[in-house]
Amino acid sequence: MNRTTKPISTQEAIDLWLEVPKRPISAREQRILDKGHTELLAFQDIELPLTQWGQPEDPLVLLVHGWGGHRAQLGSFVAPLLEAGYRAASFDAPAHGDAPGMHTHGFEMAAALWAVVARVGEPVAVIAHSLGTMAVNIALQQGLAPQKIVFSGAMRRLADAFEPFLKMHGLEDRVRAEVEAAMRARFGEDVWEVTALDLQLPRFAIPALLLHDKEDEVTPYMSSVALARAWPSARLVSTRGLGHRMILRDAGVIREAVEFLKS
Repeated sequence: MNRTTKPISTQEAIDLWLEVPKRPISAREQRILDKGHTELLAFQDIELPLTQWGQPEDPLVLLVHGWGGHRAQLGSFVAPLLEAGYRAASFDAPAHGDAPGMHTHGFEMAAALWAVVARVGEPVAVIAHSLGTMAVNIALQQGLAPQKIVFSGAMRRLADAFEPFLKMHGLEDRVRAEVEAAMRARFGEDVWEVTALDLQLPRFAIPALLLHDKEDEVTPYMSSVALARAWPSARLVSTRGLGHRMILRDAGVIREAVEFLKS
């Protein structure tokens, strides 16, 4: 979409950049949530829905949804995880799912992740999707220490999403520079480095499984290819025909991910 009728202001661009495209929870996903225990978790000045499944004495796997997702987005992993002896927890990040708000960002999602960990305990593993992988990347730099990681549709760098955003809204160079300056002022001068998975994750010798479909229509497949090349402890598993979201429901993919956690 190219905005030709009215030039977009810097603040409008920032609001668009941080606006969450909410997706509703389907009837199938709701049935998965109904099998768990849901509570509201206090976070800053709002409450975030948090759902847990399994026995409290079992090792925890934390599920982290992507941009525009919700706590049931990785729900297809729950039953196989429970059968393998794990418990699972998932939450709606700010402005996602049933959580209030319209805008958020990866740093706030990481802060919400820490609030969840304070409530449910340290996870032995994390399974994250899309922009959720960036929130996990930030949390790792802050001290999160899972034994294993599974990423699906990982975004290599925040800049990889910024470029298409600029083109989609036809932003002129002046607005682009002002948005970049606002990002640095708000999140730090090193915001682009901190949010770059291929620059940060190689520091962590955590066994990782990278799942990515070659026909992913949201996050380019080459994002995980580049990440796997940069991260020695990561292994890439490729699929075809599942796209960005159906990969989260594929029985073969889920089985491989759970087997990886068990190994």
